[in-house]
Amino acid sequence: MKPVKSSNMKRGASILSLLFLGCFLIVLARFIYIMATGHIHGVNLLEGQEKVVTASETIKSTRGEIRTREGKKLAVQSQVYSIVAILSKKNDNHVKDISHTAEKLSGVLNADTSKIEALLTKDKNAYQVELGKIGKNITITQMQKISKLKLPGIVLIPEMKRTYPLGDFASHIVGLTNFEGEGIAGIEKQYSPQLTGEDGFIKQKVDGFINSGLSLPSDATTSKPPKNGNHIITTIDRNIQTVLEDAMNQVINNYQPEKIIAIVMDPKTGEIVALSNRPSLYPNKENEVNYLNYAISYPFEPGSTMKIFTLAAAINEGVYNGNEQFKSGSITISGETIHDHNDHGWGMITYDKGVQLSSNVAFTIIAKDKLGFDKYYDYLHDFGFTSTTGIDLSGEKKGTLLKAYEIEKATTSFGQGSTISPIQLVTAASAIANDGKMMRPYVIKQVMNDEEEVLKEKVPEVTGTPISKEAALETRNLLATVVNDGTGKKFQLAEYEVAGKTGTAQIPDGNGRYQTGRNNYIFSFLGMAPVQDPKLIVYVAVEKPQLAADEVGANPVSEIVNPVMEYGLKKLDATADKGTKKVTKIDVASVSLENYENKPVTDAVEELKKTGLEPIVLGNGKKIIETSPAKGEQVLNGTNILLKTDGAMIMPDLKNWSLREINQFSRFTGLEVQREGNGFVTSQSIKPGAKVGDGVLKVKLE
Repeated sequence: MKPVKSSNMKRGASILSLLFLGCFLIVLARFIYIMATGHIHGVNLLEGQEKVVTASETIKSTRGEIRTREGKKLAVQSQVYSIVAILSKKNDNHVKDISHTAEKLSGVLNADTSKIEALLTKDKNAYQVELGKIGKNITITQMQKISKLKLPGIVLIPEMKRTYPLGDFASHIVGLTNFEGEGIAGIEKQYSPQLTGEDGFIKQKVDGFINSGLSLPSDATTSKPPKNGNHIITTIDRNIQTVLEDAMNQVINNYQPEKIIAIVMDPKTGEIVALSNRPSLYPNKENEVNYLNYAISYPFEPGSTMKIFTLAAAINEGVYNGNEQFKSGSITISGETIHDHNDHGWGMITYDKGVQLSSNVAFTIIAKDKLGFDKYYDYLHDFGFTSTTGIDLSGEKKGTLLKAYEIEKATTSFGQGSTISPIQLVTAASAIANDGKMMRPYVIKQVMNDEEEVLKEKVPEVTGTPISKEAALETRNLLATVVNDGTGKKFQLAEYEVAGKTGTAQIPDGNGRYQTGRNNYIFSFLGMAPVQDPKLIVYVAVEKPQLAADEVGANPVSEIVNPVMEYGLKKLDATADKGTKKVTKIDVASVSLENYENKPVTDAVEELKKTGLEPIVLGNGKKIIETSPAKGEQVLNGTNILLKTDGAMIMPDLKNWSLREINQFSRFTGLEVQREGNGFVTSQSIKPGAKVGDGVLKVKLE
């Protein structure tokens, strides 16, 4: 007899079947939803999976270089290192002996041992610590010395840093970057978009579920190479700038002025071939704040250099008669008296003599009665004194022409009351030097990509013709008499005739009056040469120099103007003899310096010469132990490469080396250098080929 299933069992089985079916349908529906949307509880599974299985790494680009017109590097990306000290004993490579480590590091970093030891013991529970400023910006040479110490727990992390190989050389043009590498002054700021590259990346697909992050086949990898920043080629002439910087340093040492401003322009093109200020900008210095480029951002009362443009306007308008006479000494305008600089004047003199003697009365009459103030101010507008010049640097400020009262218009004619920036003066002077055509000043000659292809090249731009060619020549001839027979005698050159005008500007005291005392002036000179066809304009202003009893303001100014003008003109004449007006070819081919350490000297010299570099061997050893620049740095064709050998130090021939190259040599060798003069080396106390000890190297420069 077969057993009979109870109705309860059948009912229970049916219910369970329905429950299982329901659960299955719910799970199936949920699965289909997730498959369709890729979301669960607000989380995008597809995105999450991509993050899990894709390893992405940024490939940093390199910021472009800033160079002189000849290709000398002014701003580069350099390899530096930071020190990290591992303290945790969980890591086999940790600092074993803190005192010993601090002592050894202090010798390389030139830092106090106790300060390093304090940093290493500040947080005993830390896994690792950094050494603050002491352990930042470690050079390649320092890194190599630290590595040789083999200190447990000391790790050197490579980094890239913006550095300026020539220090404060043309630094207000070059500018600087902040800690994040962003331009904050000069070209670094104005041209930051061109200098900044684009980072690349590499994305590697990895199996995050099965193989625990192992790379998948190469076809699962995508990448984008970095695009390095463009290079900026400036108009700065390395040699003229060197002479300018050296002369300014000499004046700082001799006269302790509060400021110096200097600009050298090619009036045919508007190129700024040299520019510098004191106080200087030190871009390699941490927390540098002296960004202000006085040459373009510091309008002040120009003094008698303003008379150049009053004279040019009258000549161009046909109202100047140099043989006509006037009574010097004083003149009254709207109830106020204007005096000549010697108060009593020189009696009845001609206007030509008034120009030579810098008579305030003469120029007041010229502006008021010969031209008329309205016409005179039209000329000042045409000379660009009511607007900025448009130079390709940030921070330019224009001066202010006062004209509310007749006395203000009168004093403007001889450079008092109204303010003008130095770059405005030089730009206006380009019209007089360039036969009436006023040129826009500029400091950027070319923009090149990382392959050294020219992307952009500046074309000289005429911004106006305030006077005629004939008026410009007559003005120059009269200004030449100022230098030959008048107030500008200290600016005479032996081989070139100079046209120009001195200036002695009063300095406001902040209370509506002017400062007093024989030193409390801005002494200046604005000149051009040669007179018949000027190749250079030089402007120099020296504020509050400490003058000796037998000195005048022209003394410190001429000590800058004369060597710069003379050297610059000789250089241009030398290149003109070869059939060119000036050096225009830019040799920018560069190579990355190989590692020559431990190589035989003969092999290193041969290899360097093959790459277009100039090896200078500093020892009589057989192997190279160090180079300057260091390995990995980008160097230009023709660059001097200092090679230190494992033998006794040998003195090279330093003839024609610049002061900056001498300073580089001193830093690299540790040899103290004493110099006399400015310019380039003509003699040295330690003869070439002699062994170098711990003495002092004396060099003469001209």
